[in-house]
Amino acid sequence: MKQTIAKGQIILNCLVLLLIGLSAGQTNAQSNGQHLDLLSYSFGVIRGQTGRITITLRRLANPRSPDDTVSAVVQLLDTEGEVIAQSGELRLRTGQTRFWDQPRDTLPASTEPGGRLQLRVRVLVTTQSGDLDRTSVMPTIEVIDTITGGTVYQAGKRFLIFVSGPQGSKPDGR
Repeated sequence: MKQTIAKGQIILNCLVLLLIGLSAGQTNAQSNGQHLDLLSYSFGVIRGQTGRITITLRRLANPRSPDDTVSAVVQLLDTEGEVIAQSGELRLRTGQTRFWDQPRDTLPASTEPGGRLQLRVRVLVTTQSGDLDRTSVMPTIEVIDTITGGTVYQAGKRFLIFVSGPQGSKPDGR
């Protein structure tokens, strides 16, 4: 009976060590990648308009393979910095462009006249490649009239860039 319990303990301990090893390997793989946070200046949208955020990846400095990608998630922030809408994952290879549309009518109500909302865009970019040039990710903002399809407002290269350290921590350790 004692031998059965001891064998069970040994197996359980081995499984725990295996899981710890797998978790450490995952953490190490994540920390080898690179993270960028891009934050736009403020802009406004009203009912009947759609915000389109477009991301282009110009290049990776030294891609390991032609299939190296970056992943981006687009978030819309309200005036308090709270996320009010978020895209799914957008995957890009060198030379590709992806966009995400968010109609104003699907966003939370506003107390401003005309239902105007002041927004900022945050783009969270990650890659397993360690050679992402900060200037190679090019986001733009476009506000589109939903009825005519015409562009009402467009802004490019109006993003602040923050480079995160391993596991998403900021360079100052936070």
